[in-house]
Amino acid sequence: MKRFIHIPKNAGTSIRSWVSPMDYNDTKEELPEYIKSIGMDKHLPHSKLKPNSMFDSQFAVVRNPWARMVSLYHDKQHPHTKTMSFLTFISHLDHFTYEDHWWCNPPHKCFAQQLDWISINSKPMIDVLPFNNLQENLEEYLGHQVFLEHKNSGHGFTNYKSFYNDYSKLKVAKHFAKDIEHFGFTFETEATRNIINGP
Repeated sequence: MKRFIHIPKNAGTSIRSWVSPMDYNDTKEELPEYIKSIGMDKHLPHSKLKPNSMFDSQFAVVRNPWARMVSLYHDKQHPHTKTMSFLTFISHLDHFTYEDHWWCNPPHKCFAQQLDWISINSKPMIDVLPFNNLQENLEEYLGHQVFLEHKNSGHGFTNYKSFYNDYSKLKVAKHFAKDIEHFGFTFETEATRNIINGP
């Protein structure tokens, strides 16, 4: 069975039941107990896997970074958290560092490049599917029928573009420049380069 690298907010919760997802048993590093207890061990980058897990056949899904940030923003808007505007949320990009954040305690620590989830020393190591036409692409890739439910889908938002002004659009573009260049994202479109497309 294909092993799955679950990049947060990229439909991974819907995909996991159809594949063999990574968890803390696959990592070569000790995870904080609270990460295990809240189930965040499901988000493991390829570079943090044990050697025997690293050589399993793996794939990930990548998503338009502007759309993904809106989905992460909706994850922040829970009753037990302080309400903030989308612009304030995006401003946290300025304070993000990659050190010690690889296990992804969302949402602010989910600001890593998607490319970093699938790479070692900036070299992509696994297969990548685009977020659009996901069910068709996934069926073609796995070689069997799947039925993706919309789980954990951002609390019903539909148009990510309406959240942005020129400032926030540029801020996301600068922060995720590596992803945008490598996968060919534009503000309006999903990945067009370095991906596996379906039929």
